[in-house]
Amino acid sequence: MQPIVSDDIRLVQLLVQGDKAGFEEIYNRYHPKLYRIALSKVRTQENAMELVQDVFLDLWVRRGEVEITDLERYLCSAIKYKVLDHFKKEFHRKRYMQFAQLGNLDQSSSTEETLAFNELTRSVLECIDKLPEKTRKIFELSRIQHTSSDEISTLLNIPLRTVEYHISQGLKALRSNLKDYILLLMLTFWTWW
Repeated sequence: MQPIVSDDIRLVQLLVQGDKAGFEEIYNRYHPKLYRIALSKVRTQENAMELVQDVFLDLWVRRGEVEITDLERYLCSAIKYKVLDHFKKEFHRKRYMQFAQLGNLDQSSSTEETLAFNELTRSVLECIDKLPEKTRKIFELSRIQHTSSDEISTLLNIPLRTVEYHISQGLKALRSNLKDYILLLMLTFWTWW
């Protein structure tokens, strides 16, 4: 059953006024849909539930700061961004663990190789962090989370060509900003083999 638009407008008005019953109605109405969206992406009930709770917490805390014209669209966008933030945090956690393991496992590499690898890693991460927000999110989903372009298009509700454009922009920025490190990378890998 689709909610009546004017009903959503009234609920948003109640929310802005701090009406807890209005907030509860919003929660009860949209929680199942947001949960399904989150679960389809993060694939664990615990993470999906946490992301949905974060959306509703933010909605309550920021109720007087945001202007909501379409409640359902606002909440669906909010859960999509929470999912993206979840993947970003997960990526950074995994990346940290991988680099920590590399540092522990590769005791035989020379100090110069280790410093070169650390410098290259830092430069790559800085370059990715400097990308425009939309390009960075799409690039991380594609190249780090190994999400297909079609899945990114669906997740972010944007055309496939837009996804491909942002991926190519991210790759172009990496090539441009890291050209000085390509030789260093080749030399480092050559010595490992």
